Amino acid sequence: MPKLSVIILAHNVEEEIIPALETSKFADEIIVVDTDEGSTDKTVAVSLKRGVRIVRSPGYNFAKWRNDGAQAARGDWLLYLDSDERIPVKLAQEIRETIENPAHQAYTISRFEVFLGKHLEHWPDPRVLRLIQKSALKRWEGKVHEQPIIDGTVGDLEKQMVHLSHKNIDEKVTSTMKWSSLEAEMMLKAGHPPMAGWRFLRIMFTEFLNRFIRQGLWKDGVEGWIEAIYQMFSKFISYERLWEMQRKPSLKDAYKKIDQQVLDEWSQKK
Repeated sequence: MPKLSVIILAHNVEEEIIPALETSKFADEIIVVDTDEGSTDKTVAVSLKRGVRIVRSPGYNFAKWRNDGAQAARGDWLLYLDSDERIPVKLAQEIRETIENPAHQAYTISRFEVFLGKHLEHWPDPRVLRLIQKSALKRWEGKVHEQPIIDGTVGDLEKQMVHLSHKNIDEKVTSTMKWSSLEAEMMLKAGHPPMAGWRFLRIMFTEFLNRFIRQGLWKDGVEGWIEAIYQMFSKFISYERLWEMQRKPSLKDAYKKIDQQVLDEWSQKK
């Protein structure tokens, strides 16, 4: 019977990770990848208490975290989870049945998305490629919005995992402030055109139009309205960071110049 390793990315999620660990017990092995600069709360302790293996993966690079987890795994199949994702019983059964008689080398899983305590009916089906035969995984690529490189074909599982996303505004903003820097760096390296005022308006309007009207988030009540507005705000943050990176002179140099002008005035007064 093929062995299954569950790999969970985590950082300072001492309460959130417990249900993720409990719903992963059907696997032969659970690995928690302690990311970034390492958890400072009880994430590692509560994981070790449940017999979990810990892998340290410093830095802020999603692909590296997932690759480090794969390298440490002993299973024939890898199931990747985030600490806010849960595996229901029926999905666990489907995963076991699938890896015992696989038709593909990797599988996508649909997520039942919960935003601010409510499932948004009009959020697009966010399928994620998370169940992978270890021998077919070449590597993960991308610091953010990472994707696996697979040697083989990809199928779809039927049952959904539960994704408890965006529990409050603090969590949302903290997450955005982290990954928006990486996204801006990627756009800068790709040679994105200089950001002008009209570009901000076009980007934000397009994002809101897609979320609110085309996807229909306006039908999902207050939570849908909040999510549509927040996605527009999130886009703004990424592109504002890009503008800062493109700016000549840099903001740091601009403020230094202003300080120097004030200091020079005082010097002349003497």
